Amino acid sequence: MFLGFTGPNAAGKGEAIKYLVEKHKFIMTSLSDILRDAAKEKGLEPVRENLIAIGNELRETEGAEVLARRTVAKIKNAPQAVIDSIRNPKEAEELRNNLAGFKLIGVTADISIRFERAQKRGRAGDGDTLEEFKAREEKENTDDENAQQLSKCFEIADYTVDNSKGKEELYAQIDAILKKMDYKPYSRPSWDEYFMKMAYLAAERSTCLRHHVGAVMVRENQIISTGYNGAAKGIKDCTQLGCLRDQMGIASGTRHEICRAIHAEQNAIIQAASHSGNTKGAVVYCTHSPCIICAKMLVNAGIKRFVTSNEYPDPSYKELFAEAGVGFEVIARPEMNIQVLD
Repeated sequence: MFLGFTGPNAAGKGEAIKYLVEKHKFIMTSLSDILRDAAKEKGLEPVRENLIAIGNELRETEGAEVLARRTVAKIKNAPQAVIDSIRNPKEAEELRNNLAGFKLIGVTADISIRFERAQKRGRAGDGDTLEEFKAREEKENTDDENAQQLSKCFEIADYTVDNSKGKEELYAQIDAILKKMDYKPYSRPSWDEYFMKMAYLAAERSTCLRHHVGAVMVRENQIISTGYNGAAKGIKDCTQLGCLRDQMGIASGTRHEICRAIHAEQNAIIQAASHSGNTKGAVVYCTHSPCIICAKMLVNAGIKRFVTSNEYPDPSYKELFAEAGVGFEVIARPEMNIQVLD
């Protein structure tokens, strides 16, 4: 989810964003960050007038959407982010076109209230009187498509918030917007989800034509080894020769000895052994439940827990695990979309 904020000076955009960051764990970025970096490069103080001038210059030379374009490159893979300082409709358009589900929120408040807030924060360039405050605001809100156009941004906002009554009312309005958007908070994967995702990633290396299976062996939340089902090293695999079991009409789950592949769990054990990994007390995460042969090997390898998201109908491995004291757990298949902040 991506939310952008626009609105006049001292309306409370920063307070709304702070709430989203602290309460709902959004990542925050600002189009003004680019301007502050540019001011630093030019040796200028990052005061309001300088930032406005730099922003107008960048829009003139690189297009009205330049700040948004640079910001998209930074946050496009974030699970959820909030973007401050949207001051030109082209910026909003760029964000809408390139960030899935982007919504623009306009924040406003009575101008006298905003002036009082500006005076309290004491930021240079806000104006010392209400008249100066109004005059600066009018000057900044132009019809030049390469300059600030706050009023036009506010007109195209998907949602608006009136922040004249205080923080609690502001927070309530933000939560109401999130509810309308059917917001589902991002949650960091659990250890089980994390390692199960890696098992599915390992499965992508499989050369089996029936089932892609991946396994990850872990001790104390550290990966010992990984494995997938495929032919022995240096041997032609099923992608080159076809499936021997299909050619012979062998049903799944039977006659395991007739197969070119080594199972994923077996490969994980072998890889751990070849790199001096201690398998005793380890946990195995596997995309599929084990055959009885793999189950025996896992017991002898000292595995204490086996986690999967797919069960075979043959229950023999469960009986073996229960007798050997190996924990067995089925968890939901994790969502495989990768959400990161580049």
